[in-house]
Amino acid sequence: MKILFAGGGSIGHIAPCVAVWRSLQTIVPSAESLTICSDRPAEQAFLSKESMPSIAIPLPRRSLSLPFTFWKDYRIARAAMESFRPDVIFCKGGAVSVPVTLTARAAKIPIVIHESDAIAGRATRITAPFAQIVCTGFPHTAGLRGIRVLNTGNPVRPQIVQGRREEGLRITGLSGERPILLVCGGSQGSQALNTCVLSHLRNLLSLCDVIHLTGEGKAGAAPQDGYWPSPFVQEELSHLYAASDLALSRGGAVTLSDLAANGIPTIVVALRGLAQDHQELNALEAAKSGGCIAVEQEELSAQFLPLVHRLLQERAELQRMSTRFRTFSHPDAAQKIAHILLQTATGAVLDEVVAP
Repeated sequence: MKILFAGGGSIGHIAPCVAVWRSLQTIVPSAESLTICSDRPAEQAFLSKESMPSIAIPLPRRSLSLPFTFWKDYRIARAAMESFRPDVIFCKGGAVSVPVTLTARAAKIPIVIHESDAIAGRATRITAPFAQIVCTGFPHTAGLRGIRVLNTGNPVRPQIVQGRREEGLRITGLSGERPILLVCGGSQGSQALNTCVLSHLRNLLSLCDVIHLTGEGKAGAAPQDGYWPSPFVQEELSHLYAASDLALSRGGAVTLSDLAANGIPTIVVALRGLAQDHQELNALEAAKSGGCIAVEQEELSAQFLPLVHRLLQERAELQRMSTRFRTFSHPDAAQKIAHILLQTATGAVLDEVVAP
């Protein structure tokens, strides 16, 4: 079996592909994969570390050059399919998935799409009519009316839940004697979260130790006692999760799924005005689990320290939040999607397909 993955624009489009691929390998050990991602170096590096072959194409953007970029991407995708000859396509969203999906449709290769967010993105809305099925991360994903949909949850890489607290402490040099706050703004970081943490850092360090994932190209404070900054991590991430007691995060679906899988109570600050406000909807849906608290960015500076102080003081409530947040996770999502891909590739009738 050969599967072609497509998605790009952030690691959030790539990491779920890795999770699905790992599950598919356990079912069909002889399977082969190829991923078409964007030309952002972080995505290619991420896939390389996961030993997944990839082809990079320019990220289509809305500009005067879009028709030329799109045509170039289409030709690259077509050449990749003619050479690799996949049995099924798995599209994870983002602009990269559009030329790949249109190429697959022309070649009559079956397509499975996964939408992570609580509202379908523009690329998913464009490509969904061509898919055999759209898998969703949330039970009621907006924007997919009339499309064949199955809620699978968001796939999480198996290693994400296999971290060790002691290894996380070794990596960061933190003692583990105080609670640890993990700050993560997604693969590209968040300047707003970084600014908030840095402006309150002295007072924050009186309450807890801090692991600060700033994002590529974004700076934190200098490393110091109780504070460990890093622009980006990959293999180390699971161990940092295992060491953390509380998180401050953006509302990306993949990050929230990782945090939920590890049962880390989270303060979620959605990035507003981005792609149908999907982070806001993600945050509100996640907050329904009782495992996280959604805070508006405009209110973060005033609420941040009091909220961290209250949560860290109420350890029993923090534990209850951890238990509740795990219910937001779908541990079998990757396996479900892998079986759907296998069924789709062999032309089997898909079960449990429902209309939203």
